[in-house]
Amino acid sequence: MSSGLRHPHPCAPRRGLALLLAALAALCLAQSASAQAGSEAALKLRLVLALSRFVQWPAPFAADQPLALCVATRRGEVDPVFAAADGQSVGARRVRLLKAGGSEACDLLYLPSGADQAAALLRAQAQRPVLTVSDADGFLTRGGMVELVLVNDALRFDVNQTALRSARLGLSSQALRLARHVQD
Repeated sequence: MSSGLRHPHPCAPRRGLALLLAALAALCLAQSASAQAGSEAALKLRLVLALSRFVQWPAPFAADQPLALCVATRRGEVDPVFAAADGQSVGARRVRLLKAGGSEACDLLYLPSGADQAAALLRAQAQRPVLTVSDADGFLTRGGMVELVLVNDALRFDVNQTALRSARLGLSSQALRLARHVQD
């Protein structure tokens, strides 16, 4: 497993922890509440991709396959910041951007607040090994796995362990320690 994305133990290697800490520290730096929507979307994208490095995926896991990032839309258009992620590297994997709701399988599903058909898209991924992330208030209570939260002008995240386990996914203990709240 050369990618560092899946680890047989709940702890990521030190190098992986350093990368996560660096990525998350950059994200958690205070951001102006009046920041442009594009820069806020860029922060959310970086956090989603950083967290994906520390997901413990179920077997069989193909570390050399693209990382399918499905993004739900608002009014039919994928945010240009997320669209620019297509082809970026996450560890040894290349991001393949897909519009949520298509026939292709997702590894990550991002549902921005106000996304078209968010509830149906979330239900469709239930019990599947797909990391679901949203910035919508109350996302965890609706079965989501990671909720992005703006707290005191800093981007943070909450985790729903029950939803992760039901999808046969895990997050490394280091990532969980950086979460604002972890629900069991």
